[in-house]
Amino acid sequence: MPVSADDYVSIMDFMGRYNWAVDEGDADGWANCFTEDGVFAGALPQDPIGREALRQIPLASGSVSGPMRHITGNLHCDYGDDKDTVIARYYNLVSLWEGEGKLSVLSIATAKLLRNGDSWLIKRSDNIMLPRPS
Repeated sequence: MPVSADDYVSIMDFMGRYNWAVDEGDADGWANCFTEDGVFAGALPQDPIGREALRQIPLASGSVSGPMRHITGNLHCDYGDDKDTVIARYYNLVSLWEGEGKLSVLSIATAKLLRNGDSWLIKRSDNIMLPRPS
């Protein structure tokens, strides 16, 4: 069942904050978008699990106030087992703005979100990296 308009707006705001945190190298801010045992799967050789491992991603990505930018698109959300659990599906476009700029990767992402007060936390984010066109 699709989420309410209020929940959709809240999730869209959350996803924007999630992207800004990683792009600006805010390791604590990005890791805190996940549950304590959160998982970021499919984007890296090893899937980071838990906030301490997740915290390393913005630090290792070279994105600290740098050229990497993430954009969430085509977001659609459905409630999971209850209205405090949402399955969000979206495209995540990652671009690099060094020199002339270029597309780095496009992924198809599915995230399990859990309500956290007025916002959300990611329990698990599964990412399928699409091959670059030749």
